[in-house]
Amino acid sequence: MLLRLLLKKRKKLPLPIQLSLAHLATLGTRQKFAHWFTDIETYCTFIGYSRSGHSIVAALLDAHPNIVMAHELRAVKYVQAGFERDALYYLLFQMTRIRGHSWMRGGGYTYDVPDQWQGSFKKIRVIGNKHGEFTVNNLAANPELLQKLRDVVKVPVRFIHVVRNPFDNIATMALKKAQKNAQHNSLDLQATTDRYFRVCESVMKVKEMADSGDVFDLRHEDFVSDPKAQLRNLCLWLGVEPSSSYLDACASIVFESPKKSRHKIEWTVDLKQEIENKIHLFPFLEGYTFER
Repeated sequence: MLLRLLLKKRKKLPLPIQLSLAHLATLGTRQKFAHWFTDIETYCTFIGYSRSGHSIVAALLDAHPNIVMAHELRAVKYVQAGFERDALYYLLFQMTRIRGHSWMRGGGYTYDVPDQWQGSFKKIRVIGNKHGEFTVNNLAANPELLQKLRDVVKVPVRFIHVVRNPFDNIATMALKKAQKNAQHNSLDLQATTDRYFRVCESVMKVKEMADSGDVFDLRHEDFVSDPKAQLRNLCLWLGVEPSSSYLDACASIVFESPKKSRHKIEWTVDLKQEIENKIHLFPFLEGYTFER
């Protein structure tokens, strides 16, 4: 009951209450659930931007029988609070099990993969969390937190960095925020642009702290164009084998083409030029323009 309250209402609860509930809910996890976690070889977390395509990739990974990928648990705050490995892993798994497939429904899209392992597992070899912006900003602001995370999980830590055309990403972020705050009826593209590039700066800092082989840069457009190939590469990088039935099931729910949200709004000439100029500051954005 405590855990269900925590995972469903966590964003509305003050942090001290969240941590207290989590502590009570995870008492005894070492004795009761440690056997779930004996085969874990990799901890994986997303770093990056809201509305970039994290949710679909995380949902597909969670459908693999050897991967548990939680939705927006903000795991690093539990690491900062001193939670031990088994308690953290237990929270991550219960996020997927208690919330079921509901976490894979958002923004008008459904991420249920038919006949696969979302919310369950055969043997956990990879465990992690999808909350890219919160995670990358906290790691960038607290460099010692990455080592603390490594010390807690006691396995290699790997990062998935999903990149989308910045114009589409910024447009979707702005549109969703305006929709959420409909009473204001405002579309603040400049503020959203500033937020987006602050996250880019955080990504650069984390990439500098991580080993070169521990970051997987995945372009959303490439993923949509060939989801089977991209997902297969991602699974192999994480150390798990993707079956053909798994890849087929996952590919069946991927959009036929990327959503070009940039065309839904009007851009000023100055803002378009500002974004074009800033794109060149970040190697992982190279090649993106408003036209392509």
